[in-house]
Amino acid sequence: MRSRHLAASLLFLASCSGGTGDPPSVKVLGPPVGDGKRIREVANPDIKDRPGPGSEVTVTGVTVVAVDNFDETKNGRSRGTIYVQDLGSTEPYSGIGLFAPAFVPGDLRVAAGDVLDLRGEYQENKNIGTAIFPEGQVLPQLARPVAQFRYDFTPPPPVEIDVKDLLDYSKGRRWIGMLVKVKDVTLDGRLSENNGRVTGFLTAKGTAADDRNRPTVTNELYDLKAGDAAENQQFASITGVVTYFFNLHVAPRSAADVVKK
Repeated sequence: MRSRHLAASLLFLASCSGGTGDPPSVKVLGPPVGDGKRIREVANPDIKDRPGPGSEVTVTGVTVVAVDNFDETKNGRSRGTIYVQDLGSTEPYSGIGLFAPAFVPGDLRVAAGDVLDLRGEYQENKNIGTAIFPEGQVLPQLARPVAQFRYDFTPPPPVEIDVKDLLDYSKGRRWIGMLVKVKDVTLDGRLSENNGRVTGFLTAKGTAADDRNRPTVTNELYDLKAGDAAENQQFASITGVVTYFFNLHVAPRSAADVVKK
């Protein structure tokens, strides 16, 4: 399997000649973020002249936030999404999920921190299969993008947000696909498990416990178990990727992202 490191090495070697003959050519990668669009220029609904859903877009200089390699449902259908974010940005709408990406080279496997250029169809999905989302709510994605590796970098730091933003889709949508941190939150009851999916409602001070729009913590990205938190567990912080399926969720990447009080 060719790693991203090998791909970078081949790119370097291709730009050099031997010690004799013509002087080495220089491979110019361009600016760190490339000359394409940023995710936020595509996904922000407040930008009137942005590409519409269904448009083919080129987005350059995105960094991988997380790769979903955890198959919580054990059927092969709950893994594979890659979450990316505009390099160096914590601005709203800077993140998105990649559905069924292809890679150049084809056997490349990416990891958190890798910087990519993407070309694919921008979608705002109003449903997943027969599950139809409430009016005005969509799941933004780049569908079947071709991803070109640029260079290794470090994963972005999380942006600290108010968990109450995730109560309201119109406010929380701006964080979908981004790495965030919420502080001083409480689990309402216990974590529950259903067909491998573990979820728990999160509440904050001033949040109604019966609000059906409450965000949840989920096991989408790592093996969070129903017994990993006590009833009404308080957390100093939870870091994770914001995802959406009827509710907005915070998906931790590992146990280190979940800090109990």
